Amino acid sequence: MVKIAKNSTMLMKIVCAILFLIFTFCFLYCYQADILTVGQHVLSEGQTHYDRTIGAVLITIVLYLLQLGVYSFTKFERRTHALTYFPSLLILATITDINTDIDRGLSLGVWLWVFPLLLVLYAVWIWLSRRFQPYEPDTNSSGLFSRMMWINVLAMAFMFFLVGLVSNHNDVFHYRMHAENAMLHDDFKEASSVGQKSQATDSSLTMIRAYALGRQGLLGSRFFKYSLIGTSKVLLPDGVTTKLLLYPEDKFYKSLGVVLMPKKAAMGYLEFVNKHHLGTRMAADYLLTGYLLDRRLDDFAHAITQYYDVSKELPVHYSEALVLYNHMRSNPYVEYHNTVVEADYKDFVRLSRSEKQPAARLATLKRTFGNTYWYYYLNK
Repeated sequence: MVKIAKNSTMLMKIVCAILFLIFTFCFLYCYQADILTVGQHVLSEGQTHYDRTIGAVLITIVLYLLQLGVYSFTKFERRTHALTYFPSLLILATITDINTDIDRGLSLGVWLWVFPLLLVLYAVWIWLSRRFQPYEPDTNSSGLFSRMMWINVLAMAFMFFLVGLVSNHNDVFHYRMHAENAMLHDDFKEASSVGQKSQATDSSLTMIRAYALGRQGLLGSRFFKYSLIGTSKVLLPDGVTTKLLLYPEDKFYKSLGVVLMPKKAAMGYLEFVNKHHLGTRMAADYLLTGYLLDRRLDDFAHAITQYYDVSKELPVHYSEALVLYNHMRSNPYVEYHNTVVEADYKDFVRLSRSEKQPAARLATLKRTFGNTYWYYYLNK
């Protein structure tokens, strides 16, 4: 019986260790890597860079060594063994609870008093548990299905849940940091695909998506397929409502043409660099997209002829905008015809005038035409 109990206890400890190592590494490598990247970037003032593989491995090892130290001190063998992982998981939660406004400076916030308070409570719990441990009854079963095993596994699962709950789980912030991290490695395809099916967004993510698409030459073809926030102001970083936390602003502006000092507002900058032939081809698409975001269809129609031959195939959003423009103006500056886009526009108009209830009509319109410029123009 003694041997069986020891084997059961050893199996339980091995299972807890495996669960901890798998959870911690995957949590750091797959979910929090981009958040830790921006945290290290801010702390080091851009002098060092976080490596997701090395960082995940090192942090996991350090936290596991801490658990071994706690275990060697407490000697918790049975039903309370899982709680030897508490300090390690507390530290994991703390280092991944990074605020979205970290660019203003790293702040520990409530952790300044919560962290030491939890450690004090944990120390009290250790003292009480060690006094009770000699009287803890033996379990009646052994192996993977023993009561001792599942008490510890459930305790581990509960602590894992709390770590996920406390750490940064803001979807939009995760999208932004992942996209910026991808842009640092010139992987603009990955940057533009982050969160593309999600409706959650903000002005900074809109700016990042525009840039990633622009670097691929896809701004006029895919930009309005995303959930968007803001007008043309969100196309360029202003450090307040639209921010870059990892990707260098100078590199951002050089992709458009030049860095102007003092900085201009988005459309002022784009009109200036394009007018004075200082902008790249990407800057031209930015200018056209800015007009579309602001619903300035007349300015768009005048500008597009400078950069595109409207008698040939155009990026889909430019085609949609010109079809809309031609239907809204009795004497358009640009005559544009595209039978396929025209047919889609007629379906859009017919659906938008259907006799459904407004909420149902809008839901159907978004489901069918939510990835078009027409939907943005009429419903945003």
